Amino acid sequence: MRPSADPIAGIMHLLNEIARCQNADATVAATAMIYIGIDTMAFLSMPASQTAQTKRDFITWVDTYLKAEPSQSYQYRGVDVYAARCSLLHAFSAETEAHRRDASIRLFGYADNGPHAYNPEVSERLVIISVARLIHDLSKALETFISTMLTDLDLRARVGTRLPALYNEFPFAPSSR
Repeated sequence: MRPSADPIAGIMHLLNEIARCQNADATVAATAMIYIGIDTMAFLSMPASQTAQTKRDFITWVDTYLKAEPSQSYQYRGVDVYAARCSLLHAFSAETEAHRRDASIRLFGYADNGPHAYNPEVSERLVIISVARLIHDLSKALETFISTMLTDLDLRARVGTRLPALYNEFPFAPSSR
């Protein structure tokens, strides 16, 4: 992300990176970037007294902002999304210790498109997440987050003070030695 005082530009850059992965048919990379994006939003919105986001901040952000359309067979739960994030990012797997400890936490499989697929009569644990749908839902969540940030001065201040800590890209021209 190029340095910017505009939090909306920074958030949109992250969403554009996710879309670039999806457009390149890099579904796993898009999914990983979605989880990184949610982690970033948890970092930006965590309480002012914290310096690092926690599992609780991630779950709270998902439960507050990430919503599937009512017609979808699966409605996001922060605990499920967090466990899926840990599984993918830490073990490149569908299962993590949280799944083994708590049978109520859903296991995610991924499809590149279509609706989410969840049928508790077939499996109470397995959800097939449509990455295209997840990107759409994340986009809507980011719109809601931005709207909240524009009206909630405390949230806006927290986001503003944390933006400089985010990833930045800088133009670099290699020398012609």
